[in-house]
Amino acid sequence: MAGNLGDFIAASLIGRACAAYRQRGLGYLCYKVLKRALHDRPLLARYLLYRAPRWYWEQRGGQDYFREQEAQVERTDRSRFIAEQLTRYAPQSILEIGCGYGKQLATLRAYTTVPLVGVDWSLSQLELARRYLSARTGISLVRADGTSLPFADKSIDVVLTSAVILHNPPAMADSILREICRVGRRLAIHNEDTNKSFSRFGYNIAAAYRRLGYRVIECREIPVAAQPAITQFCVIDLRSSTPLVMSPTQPLV
Repeated sequence: MAGNLGDFIAASLIGRACAAYRQRGLGYLCYKVLKRALHDRPLLARYLLYRAPRWYWEQRGGQDYFREQEAQVERTDRSRFIAEQLTRYAPQSILEIGCGYGKQLATLRAYTTVPLVGVDWSLSQLELARRYLSARTGISLVRADGTSLPFADKSIDVVLTSAVILHNPPAMADSILREICRVGRRLAIHNEDTNKSFSRFGYNIAAAYRRLGYRVIECREIPVAAQPAITQFCVIDLRSSTPLVMSPTQPLV
């Protein structure tokens, strides 16, 4: 009996591995194996899986991640909260950095008709976003690195991130903030949690902007979140002052 059970488990695991390889190739198979093996070892998981967050999100993005996110009511509630709060500021154009499969862009389109642009590094996320957003007009999707955005200085009215900066190591998080300050014309708005895990670095975004010399219009918890105390919803006035002169290597977050 025990032998039969062991054979069944082995066959099941081999079957899953083969299915993962057929679905999306060797990279995806490696991701699935590592994720399963390291689920209770966060420090090792951070080193092996998250020292290269772009690779991680390229593998994680897709139908599995879509189903996981769409099944969480809290994600939808938070998305609506962000859209409601953002549109109070009457945006003229919106750029979302790290748009993923397009959930926040879809929600924003229900609240405003202004041009929307989403950028993401992950091709798997963008391919899904193009399908997910295909019935909605006025949304552009661009594959780009948030640390080096392909937009002119002060060309976007409002720049948004939603659970993006928190997934980047300090040097990359700094670069993303500096790019937001460069391309943003009026406001930067952030939904960024402050807790730490194998994939979360947990930054105080408001403090980072204050160190740059910008005025924080508001910074508060997100009441609809599952754990409001670890959330930070920030609105930054990018026109508020001349930023302090800082070395490009001096950390912000």
